[in-house]
Amino acid sequence: MFNPDCLVILWQIFIMIRQSITTVLCILVVNLCTAQTATQYYDEGIKLQDQDKNAEAIASFKKAILKDPNYKEAFYSAGWNSNELKKYSDALTYLQKAKTLWPNEAKVYLELGYALENLDKKTEAIDNYNKCLSIDNGYSLAYKYLGILYYDDYNYKNALKNINSYIELKPDTKDDDIYYRKGVSENELEQYNDALVSIKKANDLKPNNVKFLNELGYTYYMLKNTDDALRNYNKAVSLDPKSTTALNGIADVSRKLKKETEEAIKLYRKTLEINPKNTKANYWIGWCYNELEKPTEAIPYLKKVIAEDDKYTAAYTELGYCDYSLKNYDEALINFKKAMAIEKTELGLYYTGLCYVEKKQKSEAVKMMNELKIMDSEYAEKLKKLIDKL
Repeated sequence: MFNPDCLVILWQIFIMIRQSITTVLCILVVNLCTAQTATQYYDEGIKLQDQDKNAEAIASFKKAILKDPNYKEAFYSAGWNSNELKKYSDALTYLQKAKTLWPNEAKVYLELGYALENLDKKTEAIDNYNKCLSIDNGYSLAYKYLGILYYDDYNYKNALKNINSYIELKPDTKDDDIYYRKGVSENELEQYNDALVSIKKANDLKPNNVKFLNELGYTYYMLKNTDDALRNYNKAVSLDPKSTTALNGIADVSRKLKKETEEAIKLYRKTLEINPKNTKANYWIGWCYNELEKPTEAIPYLKKVIAEDDKYTAAYTELGYCDYSLKNYDEALINFKKAMAIEKTELGLYYTGLCYVEKKQKSEAVKMMNELKIMDSEYAEKLKKLIDKL
């Protein structure tokens, strides 16, 4: 017989199944309604980026990428924010993908260059900055970053070229450091009047900066303006009494512009009180003693230079001159040869020739004279006159 209880049980089972289905359908509908699109995740990331919430922004960009693996803007923005967080390896990964998806977008190459630069891949960074400019030559930051890279590599010609391009595009820049680098580059290229304008600009933007004052002092020194050179060096010392650059600069003015050799020695010694191993002060004290015809007193200072820097060409040359003055010609030749193994200079060749003249080694002296002729040096004729007397 049919059991009525079974009907009740079946009905209860039916109700439970219907409720479960309804619940599942509701959850699905809610999820479908609330699920974000790739664009929505991207827009969310941009809002977070604008609030300087870089890590959260990256998380949103990653969600956008999961929704759309070819979302070029999301890859770029993830890379940009990774650069902001100094996570340069992550930035490189995102930006390389952005480059494949967005090969003609200048800003991708700018950020890629920045990541590579901070990963110490300077050559690749330069290539990417140049690629950025090949797409958009109005991208000022690319010029700035290139200028700094070349400056740090002592390539002052290219540094100046790119820094000038940056300033042309950003004439109202308040970047004191970029004007300082511009001025140093101009000094290195012997463009002293231009350097004066640039360093003054840096100093105007950031007054009482010791580094800027020292460079101003040097620029005036190279322009043979004694008073202004000393004014800036002395101001630097008043701000930083241990600035060996300023102290050496004051001594340089005394030695070269005022021709006060003995006073210069005293001034260079002030640097040595702060740093006894300072190569510039030791070298110039040695040079000054040679100028005063005191080679024996010069030797210890020049040896200190070489002990600190065994590639200091001028120190070997000056030490060779000490031995030449003391008639120690074999020792002099050893030092001149060491100097010329690093850098062949007119002075090194000339004094090497003089040693051979004193040793009556005419053929060796002639070799030095011929090398000087190739260099179109006035020392060639001077040496020839002495050789002709042998």
